[in-house]
Amino acid sequence: MKRTATLAVLGLSLAALTAPAFAQDALPIRVSPFERGVGAAGTDTPEFRAEALRSDAVSIESSRIALERSRNPRVRNYANRVITEREATTKALLPEGTSLSSGGTVVSDRQGFDTRIDNPVGLVLAPVTIAANLGTSIVGGVLGGVGIIDNSPTEPGRRVAIGPNGQNRIERLKSARNGRDFDRTYIDQQARSDARTLALYETYSRNGDNAAGRQFANEALPYIADEHGHSATLANRIGG
Repeated sequence: MKRTATLAVLGLSLAALTAPAFAQDALPIRVSPFERGVGAAGTDTPEFRAEALRSDAVSIESSRIALERSRNPRVRNYANRVITEREATTKALLPEGTSLSSGGTVVSDRQGFDTRIDNPVGLVLAPVTIAANLGTSIVGGVLGGVGIIDNSPTEPGRRVAIGPNGQNRIERLKSARNGRDFDRTYIDQQARSDARTLALYETYSRNGDNAAGRQFANEALPYIADEHGHSATLANRIGG
């Protein structure tokens, strides 16, 4: 009961996330190759939030593209799952009406206010600042330009500047041929990304400098691990 209540507070309701199927005793084996690359995001809470949101955004956009282009039922089922779960973690990490800027700070859609806005679910991972100019604050150019993904199109805010690495990943996926080549590119990208995200959550859950943030990471970790287990299995079947 306590677990369910915590998930609900963080926006990770059991209705949004499916039950994990992989035991966590194998977690260190899957995480260890990427732990050294986590860096400051493994301890610093604002860095963790920025990295987690970028991972969510690229995975969501990649999975949207997969649903448009893939005809493989296993790939499509996995893509649907990614969208559901990563939208849930985005909502827990980023307040409605705010976005992640290219510099990794959280900015409000509203302008002209000098008040501080905190995460409404009580998970205060970083202060929210008011954007003097939302367009330039998010992408360094025109709002909606290259490098920004809307994680929740039906809700205010929750747009994420993904940076050049994320943008390159999306472009490589879009340039893949139809059929097997596309599925292989998508699943390979996701398996690698899921492993890095798993390392991020696992490292922060142990070393993060915010108690509420560590609790969130621990609650979300089994779902990230399960997602990685599925993408790794698909990569073994489709890759080559």
